[in-house]
Amino acid sequence: MNRNPSYMKSKSANKDQYNSKEYFGKYIDFLYKESLYPTIHEITGYSHEPRIKVKGKYYLSFSSNNYLGLSGNRDIKDAIKKAIDKYGVGSGGTRLVSGTLDIQVEFEKKFSNYFGFEDSITFSSGYLANVGVIRMLIDPFPYFQLSEEKPGIIISDELNHASIIDGVRLSKSTKEIYRHSNMKDLEDILKRYQHHRKLIITDGVFSMDGDLANLKDITKLSKKYGAILMIDDSHAVGVLGPKGRGTAHYLGVEKDVDVIMGSFTKAFGSLGGFVVGKKEIINYLRVTSRSYIFSDPIPPSFVAGLITATDIIYKSDIIRKKTLKNSHLLRSGLRKLGFIIYGENTNIIPLIIGDERKTIDFSNMLVNNGIISTCVRRPVVTPGKERIRFSVMATHTESDIKYLIDKCESIGKMLNMI
Repeated sequence: MNRNPSYMKSKSANKDQYNSKEYFGKYIDFLYKESLYPTIHEITGYSHEPRIKVKGKYYLSFSSNNYLGLSGNRDIKDAIKKAIDKYGVGSGGTRLVSGTLDIQVEFEKKFSNYFGFEDSITFSSGYLANVGVIRMLIDPFPYFQLSEEKPGIIISDELNHASIIDGVRLSKSTKEIYRHSNMKDLEDILKRYQHHRKLIITDGVFSMDGDLANLKDITKLSKKYGAILMIDDSHAVGVLGPKGRGTAHYLGVEKDVDVIMGSFTKAFGSLGGFVVGKKEIINYLRVTSRSYIFSDPIPPSFVAGLITATDIIYKSDIIRKKTLKNSHLLRSGLRKLGFIIYGENTNIIPLIIGDERKTIDFSNMLVNNGIISTCVRRPVVTPGKERIRFSVMATHTESDIKYLIDKCESIGKMLNMI
């Protein structure tokens, strides 16, 4: 009788197997030893207000993406509570398998009308929207071909968001990266592939630099060389442009953009992602995008909240102006002190430090002064590009902004930065 089946490993065999504690633990131990492991604050109660509670102490937060302060809006919360009574807390399955709810269809129609596009499709996160949509816009139809087709070319800005990078990697098409906002580099790539199907993809507002894509020139190049143009506008929708419709509308080129993608986790203060575009593109994505087909949609109660949020954003020029005014106060105030600040006309304000240790120290000193912000370093940015990233909300007061500027001044002097 065999008393040593294959699943019973001998001691000698175990020597060839890696020890999870040794393999993973050595990296974690190193990160803690060098004070490189990121601090993850445990927040009590609301995390979307200018003041948040961490371990019984209140801090001024400049790290939230809740740009318009809608995450705690009473009307939105009431809409969600009411929808829970009608729909429950979940969708019950994917939309292609279990069917789609009337409220989901209602919202997608409303949202495409808000944007001025023919149709829209929603996902349970912005990340899933990018990883599911990008390759389907340029790879051949996945099930059969009606004509001879080859994978195309994806041309992506070097500073695009991680979800774009991952979506591009999943594609079978050739990948080309152009230098950040460098139109000559972009056109050189387009020229090399002018006889191929092409997809240009760029952030509208770059999440770590706070600058705008050069969409006026990009739209001209996409038309000249017959490329599809997709914009990830997660950090602009709700804030920039007439009625908060985003970067393309802000720059007046929305009619020359094929697809706009975004997230409801920023200005909308909620959950999920979206894509708007021409009806044939959206219908195509409904039967090809794997992250749509094989993932449950946004819960119906949150969809009800998004319907209300869309109405509020459409009418909310005042809170948009307040967000951008606060951003201008912070950006200009830090620049006057001599700090290197990237970006213009957006509510993302990166204070460039360029040294990992000093960036961590700056962040910790802000915390000691009752301020929580985002310490940006590896793997988000490359070494030498480390920074503190401030996100500004409509609900910040001018005194909040002044307090942050004053503390940055004293810390900057202590670290010999200004």
